Amino acid sequence: MILTKLYVDDIRDPKEEGWVVVRNYDDAIHELTTNKYDVLSLDHDIASYREDGREMTGYDIALWLAERRYHGKYVPQDIRVHSANPVGQKNIQSVISRYLC
Repeated sequence: MILTKLYVDDIRDPKEEGWVVVRNYDDAIHELTTNKYDVLSLDHDIASYREDGREMTGYDIALWLAERRYHGKYVPQDIRVHSANPVGQKNIQSVISRYLC
């Protein structure tokens, strides 16, 4: 099943209709594992924490996607970053540029 667009953000909604919205790391990984999206838009700070207190961010999703691509599994062709965090945005974009383009 191919869905069109996945938007990962803990607070904001996309400015246009037609996006599936998830609010945390685990839901994003679940969606990306069980469905195929044409477009993915990532926020950096997504208020997701592991039991040990480690924060999981959009950067962690990008790293997960890079490993997934390395193993020959499907990743969205169009990956965007909409984060307001300039350092987080740069870090995610570097993973996209290096491993996902």
